[in-house]
Amino acid sequence: MQSLKSALINIRRMPYKSMAAILIISITFFVAYTVSLLMFGSQEILTFFEARPKVIAFFDIKTEDYEISEVKSDLEKLDFVEEITLISKEEALSYYQDNQDNPLLLELVTADILPASIEVAANSPEELTLIEERLNSYSQIDDVILQKDVITQLTQWTNSLRTVGLGLTIIFLVLSLLTIISIISFKVSHQRKAISILRIIGAGSGYIVTPYIYEGFIYGLLGSSFGWGLMYAGFLYLTPWLTQVLGQIITFPLTWQFFAIQYGLGTCLALFFSGFASMLAARKLIKN
Repeated sequence: MQSLKSALINIRRMPYKSMAAILIISITFFVAYTVSLLMFGSQEILTFFEARPKVIAFFDIKTEDYEISEVKSDLEKLDFVEEITLISKEEALSYYQDNQDNPLLLELVTADILPASIEVAANSPEELTLIEERLNSYSQIDDVILQKDVITQLTQWTNSLRTVGLGLTIIFLVLSLLTIISIISFKVSHQRKAISILRIIGAGSGYIVTPYIYEGFIYGLLGSSFGWGLMYAGFLYLTPWLTQVLGQIITFPLTWQFFAIQYGLGTCLALFFSGFASMLAARKLIKN
């Protein structure tokens, strides 16, 4: 308790330097919490599309309805086909009209010039190639689109996001480490006479260093809390928009357990990180 009181006194004596340490830690963990949230979201999006692999094939415009039905019936016999969806020319026209704002183009485009299509879902992404080969074997099929390319791009995007996010987090952690070391070193140097007196009366290094470690803990706790609070406020503000964009992929709002685990792990890291930096700076100067 005495060490905690000493830590609070040290913070109160140099409030601006203490605020600088808390600010840089807050920014660091705001970035870290935001990155973890983005990584969770990107992984959920990737999992969503991986669980729904599809191959889209477009029929030749001259293909008759009975031929399309024959292709569908033949595909339904395959073990690796999970689901088949037919889109007729009329449905294709309706979809086109719903997504087209140019009145002139709406008048020119009719169902006769739009091809019917078929969407085939596989049991797993590995079986998409088999479906693609089977669809290409039909003479009625004019073009085949494999959505595995989309999954590959999403995977690359997710990996890039992780790399950039972790890189930014590491950079800010290093900046926080240097900031805390500099501030604690300055405070230890500023209290050199008081430390010398404690040494003379027999105080050990542990007794002298502990208040600075507690000071680091306070920086870490406040920085993690402010960073998490800022991230959470931003997430709440964006939740209506995210619900519209990703509502079918991710369930909003996210569970409180996710945020509790996120804050708990982040705060533990912040306490360890700040306490270690404070101990490192204090021990080095006191030893010298």
